[in-house]
Amino acid sequence: MTSSLGGVISGSNPFIYNSGSPLTLFLFQACLILATCNLLHIPFAKIRQPKVISEVIAGIILGPTAFGQIPNYMTTVFPKSSIPGLNLTANLGIILFMFFLGLEVDTGFIKKHLKTALSIGLVTLAVPFGFGCLFSIPLYHSYGKESADAGHTKFTVFMVFIATSISVTAFPVLCRILNELRLIKDRAGIIVLGAGIINDILGWVLLALSVILSSASSDPVNTVYILLCTLGWFLLYTYPLKYLLSWVLRKTHELERPKPSPLGTMCILFVMFISAYFTDIIGVHPIFGAFIAGLIVPRENNYVVKLAERMEDIPNIVLIPIYFAVAGLQADLTLLNQGRDWGYIFASIGIAIGSKIVSGSLLSQVFGLFWRESLAVGILMSCKGIVEIVVLSVGLNAGIIDEKVYGMFILMALVSTFVTTPMTLVAYPDSYRNELQARLMKKELGEEDSLPDNSDAKTEGETAEVGLTSFSDAKNYHISEIVNIINTTETISSSLDLINRLANTGNAMPTDLVSDNIKATSPRSSTSTIKPPISRFKKFTHVWTRNDHADLNTLAVIEENEYGFELAVPVKGIHLRLLTERTADLLQSSSMYNDDLNFTANTDSILQIFDIFCRLSKIQFSSEVIYSTVREKATNISSLRLKENDLVLLSLKGASHETNAGRITRRHFYQNFEDIYLHILGLNELPSSFFQTVASSLSSNFSMLISNSLDRLNADSFMKKSFYLLFPSPNLASSDFLALHLFLVICRTNFRNGDDAQVTIFVNEENIHFTDQLMHVLCDQDWISSALKIVNISIDPKTEQSNTEGFFVDAVLKNGLSDKEYNSLEEATFIMAENYFFGDQPFSDEVKATILRGSNNCFDVLVVHHHCS
Repeated sequence: MTSSLGGVISGSNPFIYNSGSPLTLFLFQACLILATCNLLHIPFAKIRQPKVISEVIAGIILGPTAFGQIPNYMTTVFPKSSIPGLNLTANLGIILFMFFLGLEVDTGFIKKHLKTALSIGLVTLAVPFGFGCLFSIPLYHSYGKESADAGHTKFTVFMVFIATSISVTAFPVLCRILNELRLIKDRAGIIVLGAGIINDILGWVLLALSVILSSASSDPVNTVYILLCTLGWFLLYTYPLKYLLSWVLRKTHELERPKPSPLGTMCILFVMFISAYFTDIIGVHPIFGAFIAGLIVPRENNYVVKLAERMEDIPNIVLIPIYFAVAGLQADLTLLNQGRDWGYIFASIGIAIGSKIVSGSLLSQVFGLFWRESLAVGILMSCKGIVEIVVLSVGLNAGIIDEKVYGMFILMALVSTFVTTPMTLVAYPDSYRNELQARLMKKELGEEDSLPDNSDAKTEGETAEVGLTSFSDAKNYHISEIVNIINTTETISSSLDLINRLANTGNAMPTDLVSDNIKATSPRSSTSTIKPPISRFKKFTHVWTRNDHADLNTLAVIEENEYGFELAVPVKGIHLRLLTERTADLLQSSSMYNDDLNFTANTDSILQIFDIFCRLSKIQFSSEVIYSTVREKATNISSLRLKENDLVLLSLKGASHETNAGRITRRHFYQNFEDIYLHILGLNELPSSFFQTVASSLSSNFSMLISNSLDRLNADSFMKKSFYLLFPSPNLASSDFLALHLFLVICRTNFRNGDDAQVTIFVNEENIHFTDQLMHVLCDQDWISSALKIVNISIDPKTEQSNTEGFFVDAVLKNGLSDKEYNSLEEATFIMAENYFFGDQPFSDEVKATILRGSNNCFDVLVVHHHCS
């Protein structure tokens, strides 16, 4: 045999397994498994399916079911002698996974919702467990005696294992589904979280019992000893060691660190490996020891989140996918070649899903949930996913079930996981959720607990839409709330600058008003809006106040006598965080159900910045965190419960630059709009259909701020800020008047604050009455003549026919700006209306040209669209 030391150059065959060099074939197997898993996940991710489905299916495809039918494939790619190496790596991954699963168990949350969590968790476990026991009787008689190995498995062991497989719920997959569907804060979502934790813990206990009974079936006395040892080890870790670990971490200031130290991480890993080793040698399984170790890690200061962030990448990316792929490799679906096999498969699917739905739905209604909410709880509790695959793998390796039963239940696990998301969307759609929130809000306010029959009726606090068809409308219009979507941290400064000019008018806010965090969690707070004024008259403005003598939910009524653009505007910050496969994301997102009213803003560093800014500026502020995948960002924004007069502000990174030796240099010059458009989508992690989805489904005003001058710290800080409003069309539409309204707000704020910012309106000269009509409407505003400049711009018909420089923005840059203004474009913001925000091409040619020129000339662009219902 040729030595492997010389490699393929010396004639060694890398596909012949060599026990002296097992790494060679393992690396190929790992690359093949990971590549197949990630390729399969691309289509499954589009339909909101968890990654475990693609990982198991990848294993099935690579195993004897599909590719295994190719002659000599299994003996070459996955020879039996190489499987122990794969199993060793996979088991290390699952040990770490179970440790992360222990980190996710929040005992504090269980205590707060103990009654509902324990009741629903127990019932949704007990009812399927009972049906599983009945189902195991014919299953054991049909398959238990066909295998020689099964003869060593008693019926009681087989029954407990099958019942456990039927009754478990996958808590990690459940958390991800709740986040993707934005149910994490709903009543149904909170109940599912609590019940899922209870169900998960009890499921692992039952699985441990099955393994103990299997390993000690020859001597019943051993079963008692193993149970006592397991209980003793659990008590040792849960009480003395838990408090000792917490004390040591607190004394060494480990909990206060921004990241766990290598020594602290090593100590916790040592605790985990010792626990896994002990439970393995007493005959249970190492995953239970790892799970116990995860339970005792302190949750103070988000330490479990920081620990997961430090530890999880390699296990989640490499080790855990290999484990589930190996689970798929062990499933030979070609063995399911009889009619009764598929009969048992369909029966197991029906029992696993049906028993969960019925038990979860009925008990949820007992706790006061509506029937659609209750149905959603039952459907979500039927999710199997990761936990079921682990249970089945343990049962197969322990000899409790044979390969045929294993293949049946693998299919049951895949189907029950696959249907969870679509069934939830059908039973509990966004439209019903919005109606339900309105109903609960009315009930909270002491009104009738029912909804009007007409779907167009406004809920409490919603304002009737004011049309924008004239200059007078632009003057009297009022934005009820600025909803700032925070997508990237780099755009925070530009967002705060614009919010300061749009929201901080200084009027309609008492001097003792500070930001209102309770609005993020209180259902009442969303009803605090300002009625849009239609004409100049005395009105009442509702704001939230906080002082030493008032309750947090007390409304203060302030009598004002002002126009719409003179009124203060509340701000809501929504941090759109990227939901990945990481455990840290699940830990952070699942902690958002905390009952603390100030929890959301206080636990998110980005929202803390906005909260402090709004406190200092005396702007009413609320906040929310939304975890979203890249593909679901537009859907999550569109599904926000917004009023028609709200303004959604989305800040995006635009053209990128780089700094060399302290000087800013342009990284790229964009030739056409498609170049910068694709760059913006990639830079901001947005899907290709993002703007089309937002344009077709958003029910409020929309604005997009593209920041092309993010390196302002390197620019001249004494340069004067400039705002330019462009009206390329001689005929103004509703979005143009909304842009004018925002521009008037900016002008008035600059004047009130003594800011000498340059504000100019560039108008198509064909609109000959623009200046007279605007000045007539604003004749009672003393500041307008000194703060505002209007310039008429003509477009050369020859250049208008050109495809390169025939746009309004080109004429402004060429003829409308002075040399000084042109040289200071980095401090300029061009505001432009988008009247045609719909369809496959949401942006008009004029807007496209302005975005393109902004990227190449380093000025910011604010695109505004008015929603017309």
